[in-house]
Amino acid sequence: MKKRPSISSHLSSSKEKQSGVLLIDTDGSSYYTCYLARGLAKFRKVILYSFSEESYSITGADKEKDIEFHYIKKWLPKGYSALRGFARVFLLFFILLSAVMRSNYDIVHIHEHLPTFFLFIPLLKIQRKKICWTLHDVELYRTDSGISGRLQLLFLKIVSQPNIVGRYADRIFVHAYSLREHLIKKGLDKNKIEVIRHFDYRFLQEHEAKIITNIHDTTRTNYVLFFGSIAPWKGIETLIDAAKIVRNKLGKKFYLVIAGTPYEGYKNVQFFQKLTQDDYKSIKVINKYISSSEIPGLIRKSAFLVLPYNSSSQFSVSGVIPLAYTFAKPVIVSRVSSLSEYVEDGKTGLIFDTNNSSKLADHIIELVEDKSKCVEMGNNAHKKITTDMSLERCSSQINNIYNDIRI
Repeated sequence: MKKRPSISSHLSSSKEKQSGVLLIDTDGSSYYTCYLARGLAKFRKVILYSFSEESYSITGADKEKDIEFHYIKKWLPKGYSALRGFARVFLLFFILLSAVMRSNYDIVHIHEHLPTFFLFIPLLKIQRKKICWTLHDVELYRTDSGISGRLQLLFLKIVSQPNIVGRYADRIFVHAYSLREHLIKKGLDKNKIEVIRHFDYRFLQEHEAKIITNIHDTTRTNYVLFFGSIAPWKGIETLIDAAKIVRNKLGKKFYLVIAGTPYEGYKNVQFFQKLTQDDYKSIKVINKYISSSEIPGLIRKSAFLVLPYNSSSQFSVSGVIPLAYTFAKPVIVSRVSSLSEYVEDGKTGLIFDTNNSSKLADHIIELVEDKSKCVEMGNNAHKKITTDMSLERCSSQINNIYNDIRI
């Protein structure tokens, strides 16, 4: 078995650039892909096709001279409708055709379920290009409800063909061992599935000094925070039930902030119908999209974050955990395997049984009451992400794998 070069050996020879990589994201994964491009640029030339100019700038990828950036959205129609959706897929095909026809790369690395990419696999194989695929979510999920949501899933399956991509990809990257096991059970070759931890959000800290935010009451700090898009699998009902228990026991010492907005198809779902006027004295709902400029202040002023997700979320890894760790905040997570394997129970956070609002309430009370423990766990979390989940470590691991598959 060929031994991979160590991280330190690659870092020490980073000036000797290797063959190029064509890196393509999907709409929604641009921060991750652009930040990865920044990390990979230490080792090789990166040709980056991204859906977001903002992500390219905020992640610091625009400062790397070995990244050639292409903005996909400038060629796509704006707005969303069924007709525009078909037009976007049609135009995306020609954008990707232009990308894959380039000759100055040996590896193409796509993210998530990229429409029409499967059509280029025969061409890439003939040209002996290697294919890598990062799956943040190992199962397709819908951002709409009812028939519309089912049609959305069907359309995405047709235009992305995940089974074909999975069969012909040379390596598949996932962010948790439980996700790897899930793909193996689906019949994918275990030898080509690699676990790469979701890396840090240090780029947000780098921009924090430039940020002024009025997103919430700046006089309040040390609140409990739920952050991220709101959907039925996020466990909002469990969190609200737990919050009522905590408020009855702690009174004014407890304050919860829920920051995020429902996916488009769930905006009419009454996630907060259990809340009364009294509840709103200790719970603040920020029902809006939280921009990158608003995130640092929101996270930094919190005491810890809560991820009460239910079992429907077991096929994905939340970026909220590495985000919390980046800002030295511990987390309370449900016992969903793809989440809980990121948490050292009692050290970087606490774990409770899924849907158990009583146990969640106990954990919240524990961290609200014991501030020194909360701070200590936050420091442990920050140490974990800077050693095990840093951009440098993860991008080096990916680069090593690139080298392996080219041999």
